[in-house]
Amino acid sequence: MKKLLLLCACLLALASPLRAQTAPPADIVVVRIQDYRTSAVLFITRGEGKTERVAIDSKGLSLDKNMTAVSEGYFKVIENLYREGYALQNSSSISFQGDGGVTTYLFIKNH
Repeated sequence: MKKLLLLCACLLALASPLRAQTAPPADIVVVRIQDYRTSAVLFITRGEGKTERVAIDSKGLSLDKNMTAVSEGYFKVIENLYREGYALQNSSSISFQGDGGVTTYLFIKNH
């Protein structure tokens, strides 16, 4: 009788669907930076339909002032993400010959 009950319990356990154990969803922010010679455009995406565009224009400035203006613009965006609790997870970049490039950053905030 014990063997029959054990067999039924095993069959019942096998018949029930498995529950996947998953981590709670993470908040993800994707930052894409399109660099040009005298400016940059940042696209900050927090989800579908939730993209913010930040333009940094330094036309007419010397090379040093141009680099300073663009770097300070990057700093503001990244500093805000860190203040919100996001951490840099990954980055990648593509360079275009003579026309700048695109850099993508992935920030994650775990719950």
